[in-house]
Amino acid sequence: MTYIFQPARYELERQIRRHADVVKGRVLDVGSGSHPRYRGFFKNCSEYIKLDIEGVPDVDVIGSAENIPLPNESFDSIVSTQVIGDVYDLHKVFAEFYRVLKPGGILFLTEGFSDELHDEPYDFWRFTEHSLRRLSEDAGFTVEMVEKRGGYFSVRSQMTLRYCIDRFDIYRRSWRKTFSALAKAYGLFMLWRDSRDTAEVNRHFTHGYLLMARKNI
Repeated sequence: MTYIFQPARYELERQIRRHADVVKGRVLDVGSGSHPRYRGFFKNCSEYIKLDIEGVPDVDVIGSAENIPLPNESFDSIVSTQVIGDVYDLHKVFAEFYRVLKPGGILFLTEGFSDELHDEPYDFWRFTEHSLRRLSEDAGFTVEMVEKRGGYFSVRSQMTLRYCIDRFDIYRRSWRKTFSALAKAYGLFMLWRDSRDTAEVNRHFTHGYLLMARKNI
């Protein structure tokens, strides 16, 4: 299937790749799905355990983020990409993350702020920098970084492209490759516009955030 360029996905991949070296040792991927999209970015893993709520192929452990069926202090790092927005009890999720991490372990988590509805009826939350910090700190973590992705122009282009993809069912169209090429040119141009926009107001628009938080020693 032809990949259709989307600025939010492009920015997410670049962000994860840029910071992937902090993920080390024995790693738990919470909500991995059957094909962990970003697994190849994490080069410093001694072991990579994939957990998902569904028993899909290539999953090591079946379980939810709210109730991880694994021992206390058994992982050096947790990876969770675009998952916790579909989990209702967020305080329980962060408490479980804290429980299964070893002292000094890192939580590497991404989530969205400007997303269309998806995975209904399990699409529960969108996140600000402030909510991610509060959830982490309430669980006992020390927040090391919350980094945004994109700005006004790339968010605007993402919404336009996502609407067109869904509205016109573009993945099924014979001209999807042409659309993809145009989408990439448009999306990259809007990302460039964000990179040139130094206005404070542009900070208020984002696709979402990367959180890095550490369990206290």
